[in-house]
Amino acid sequence: VWMPTSGWNGKFLSAGEGGYAGSINYGGIGGALSRGYAGGSTDTGHVGGTADFAPEHPEKVTDFGWRGKHLQAARSKDIIRAFYGSPAKHSYFSSCSNGGRQALMEIQRFPEDYDGLLVGAPANNWTHHFAGFIWNEQALFNTPGSHVSNSKLAAVQAATLAKCDALDGVTDGVAEDPRRCKFDPVSIACPAGTDGPSCLTPPQVSAVRKIMAGPRNPRTGRQIYPGYFTSAAGEAASWPAWITGPAVPGASIQAFFGNGFFGRIVHEIPAPGVWDFSSFDFDGDMAFTDRKTEGTMNATEADLSRFTHRNRHGKIIMWHGWEDPAISSADAVDYYGQVVRENHDSKDFFRLFMVPGMLHCGGGPGPNAFGQSLPQAQPLSNAPQHDILSALERWVEDGVAPERIVAVKYVNDVPAQGIARTRPLCVYPKAAVYKGRGNTNDAANFECRKPKDDKHDHQDDD
Repeated sequence: VWMPTSGWNGKFLSAGEGGYAGSINYGGIGGALSRGYAGGSTDTGHVGGTADFAPEHPEKVTDFGWRGKHLQAARSKDIIRAFYGSPAKHSYFSSCSNGGRQALMEIQRFPEDYDGLLVGAPANNWTHHFAGFIWNEQALFNTPGSHVSNSKLAAVQAATLAKCDALDGVTDGVAEDPRRCKFDPVSIACPAGTDGPSCLTPPQVSAVRKIMAGPRNPRTGRQIYPGYFTSAAGEAASWPAWITGPAVPGASIQAFFGNGFFGRIVHEIPAPGVWDFSSFDFDGDMAFTDRKTEGTMNATEADLSRFTHRNRHGKIIMWHGWEDPAISSADAVDYYGQVVRENHDSKDFFRLFMVPGMLHCGGGPGPNAFGQSLPQAQPLSNAPQHDILSALERWVEDGVAPERIVAVKYVNDVPAQGIARTRPLCVYPKAAVYKGRGNTNDAANFECRKPKDDKHDHQDDD
């Protein structure tokens, strides 16, 4: 826990931990301190960013899964009260990825821990999400010749945008809602019997289709986890880093996390033992994985009435980049839809903002900075219309719900190099729609409304 010796704003901000945790999020708590908060973080009970802590240590898995973050909240509040002589008047949480999962776990298990939570790109459907990692690894390596090179991914992205970029009314290299794009990778198939750097062979077409579709149970046909979009697939921090990686098994970021989870946590194989991803069965093995670990790892409960009952002023803002190559953005939309169906008053405490063109927690070709991950994503200002944390504070403390937040894309994602463009982020299911006149790089020339042909709505527009 870091606490300002002067200028404390009277509040506590907890920073979550991404990946397998295993270290303190000093950047997050440093950012909290710079804004006057007392800040806190935890390594969740182990050291190191791999799953090697897990074999034969179920208590450590429990700490990582849910207990460590709750204990950190409780102990942090005790320390703050002892240091200042009074409790924090409000407690907030902000994080992304596994940190987003931690946020939803806190909401579902310990609804009184926080008054407001920023839930970024949550890995809350953990067991199925990580099965998706294995699905992708199998798609790329179980059949010879299936791996897709970076140059081919650039061609996939270019072909996707050529087909779909203009669907949102603006040709800018960003798909406002990639679900509207009906791209089929066979459209860039190599001529029969040939290969090349910007076309796909039949095994590669099949691999990309599988990654786009996501895993299904082979016996029931039920979707296990959604697939990934292709309109930013060629970005260096997108599919090349997360999904495809170098042309050897286990080398992508998804493979690192997926193989670690199933090898160390599910099957408890001690390091340096290796788990065989290629034989994973999406029926029986998936069922075994859920039986063993979903109670510890998954935070998928959609009935949030305990949160609203015990924390009447509690608010949740979830956000996710549409082009996330790590955690399918479609899964966040699915969870949001479940929350809306289970909670008739969801608009009063839960809002979702989807971010066009953004990758995992940040980056990507679209406007991607709105204060979402302290201190990396510098907003245009700390005002609620630009900064998502300030927007959450205003909702919790003043009762003013956020309707839109203006995100910024800096030149080369470096604030000192200037602003490339701005764009409003809208409360889902609304999206930013160009008014038809003015500079398309200026957020002022867009309005938030539900697209007329949107078939993905989960609640009435008002």
